[in-house]
Amino acid sequence: MKSFIRNFVGQGVCVGLMALVSCTDGSHPDPVSVVAGWGLVSSSVDPIVSGSSSSVDPIIATSSSSNGTSVASTGTPGAPLVYGGQTYKTVVIGTQTWMAENLNFTTSMGSWCYGNVASNCTFYGRLYDWGRAITVCPSGWHLPDTTEWTILETAVGGTATAGTKLKANSTLWSINTGMDNSGFSALPGGRFYSSAFNYLGNIGNWWTSTADGYGACFRSIYDSGVNNVVHNCNSTAYGFSVRCLQDSN
Repeated sequence: MKSFIRNFVGQGVCVGLMALVSCTDGSHPDPVSVVAGWGLVSSSVDPIVSGSSSSVDPIIATSSSSNGTSVASTGTPGAPLVYGGQTYKTVVIGTQTWMAENLNFTTSMGSWCYGNVASNCTFYGRLYDWGRAITVCPSGWHLPDTTEWTILETAVGGTATAGTKLKANSTLWSINTGMDNSGFSALPGGRFYSSAFNYLGNIGNWWTSTADGYGACFRSIYDSGVNNVVHNCNSTAYGFSVRCLQDSN
């Protein structure tokens, strides 16, 4: 496995083995951005493509792990959420109620279907820049901040293993290691940046509402090699997935 040392602008020196990356300032830039060849789709334009109204992924099987063994659930189904003509599954995990699917709400700008293919929105939801992400959730719901994500990770047993536990048991992941014993059903929607789509099937990225000196922060889950939820901050121009969290009473 190849190691590398790379400077990321504004993030110090980053050292690691492939997807296992750390930086001198404690941040974790997108490690696979230095590894070529994962699901690259180039695009010279970024039109808004309307997604399908379907919100069901028939490939997800949340009752068992990828090796067929049963797993204990840490989440319970919540009431369906109707928004923008679609019905979304929700899940109660600990003290929080989350959307159990990526948001697929069409906006006039700042959101995309991966590869500009509408069927990708059906399965993976839309990708949003941060400016759209912080305003796109329905009334009574909001884009969670980093603290609220940490509460979620703690509720499923801690950040170190939360990636595997939040990941959907689905062949939409290029390597299916998801247990989904939380019911969160995280899917790898990839990203959009600088007129290119990357990493569909390999990485799921979700915006938080937390901004910092680098731009805005997000959470990432990888197809293999990393069991934790990776904490990152980067440019607000990236297109990432959105999961909305219900407002607390």
